[in-house]
Amino acid sequence: MVSAFAPGRLELIGNHTDYNEGFVIAFAVNLGVTIRGEPRDDGTVVLRSPEFGQDSFSIQNLQKDVRTPWSNHIKGVLFELQKVGAPLNGFEADIMTTLPVGAGMGSSAAVQVATLLFAQKLFGFSFGDLADPAVKMSMALICSKAENDFVGVRCGIMDPAASLLGKKDAAVFLDCRFNSAENLPLPPEMCFVVCHTGVKHMLISSKYNARRSECDEAVRLLQLNHHPIKTLRDITSLKLREHSGLFLPRVFQRAMHVASENERVLQAREAMMRRDVTTLGRLMYESHESSRQAFENSTQFLDMLVDIAKTLPVCVGARLTGGGFGGATINMVRRDCAEGFMNELISQYRLKSGKEPQAFIVEASPGAA
Repeated sequence: MVSAFAPGRLELIGNHTDYNEGFVIAFAVNLGVTIRGEPRDDGTVVLRSPEFGQDSFSIQNLQKDVRTPWSNHIKGVLFELQKVGAPLNGFEADIMTTLPVGAGMGSSAAVQVATLLFAQKLFGFSFGDLADPAVKMSMALICSKAENDFVGVRCGIMDPAASLLGKKDAAVFLDCRFNSAENLPLPPEMCFVVCHTGVKHMLISSKYNARRSECDEAVRLLQLNHHPIKTLRDITSLKLREHSGLFLPRVFQRAMHVASENERVLQAREAMMRRDVTTLGRLMYESHESSRQAFENSTQFLDMLVDIAKTLPVCVGARLTGGGFGGATINMVRRDCAEGFMNELISQYRLKSGKEPQAFIVEASPGAA
């Protein structure tokens, strides 16, 4: 019997910046996905999950199936592994998760990373020494490609990279153009409370891909007007304002969010290096406001959670985390007050929204193994 575990992740700051080759800060959490199983000789893959259901298919005929969207994340990784010549065969496996599905905590990427590690162990191949960050980044790129090309979500590398490169008590700063990473210390006196709105986010059926297309349109218009940029990473918010007349208002707002969010991530990195919790929290609130107003990937329920958090003095910063369009918020709170904060947030939100939230106190944890 072989097993592999991959943690979920929380995006501390850097919303929709990764596929624009920008910057993001995230960390692996102490919740994740475990895959446990054994090989079969008949070329059949049999999957069982108490959360998702069951599926079976031939390893030689990997096809996307809209009836079982959860298993497409596994098929996509297997498909990418076949393309690079990995010696795969059939297997049966149980998939278990402690992540709240649809909360925006990287559950899909955790399934993919766990699948990749599981397949390596089961069939005896390797991409190199897992102690080497470059090896882990190459594995993250395989998972990202599976999500883009097989599953059909045009997301960036943040989720699998954070799942693989996470460190205990530290965040991962990602430069998504050069696929480089460094660890940043998280403030030891603070911890993070995740609160799920009770509304799942669905990236394929949501407007996620539309947002990426709008970002691409902004780049196209800038290039047509002789601005030598490759992605929105290459333009500042100040320069973008100078050329606002090039865009439809909606496209300008999307571009402005990405440009200003990249700037906030870099400021957050500096704040974390000097252990400036107040500035980090302010940037989290500003990030959420930009997501709400300019990128329009927040919801009334996410906004409600952030607004409640702002009224509770022990909370230093709060924002939506992940793709948006539902899901959860991340709240940075004083460690010694986390339990009380969580209970008060849940109570007020339940009363105001009529929804049943889920909340968790999470810790930054080591990456997948």
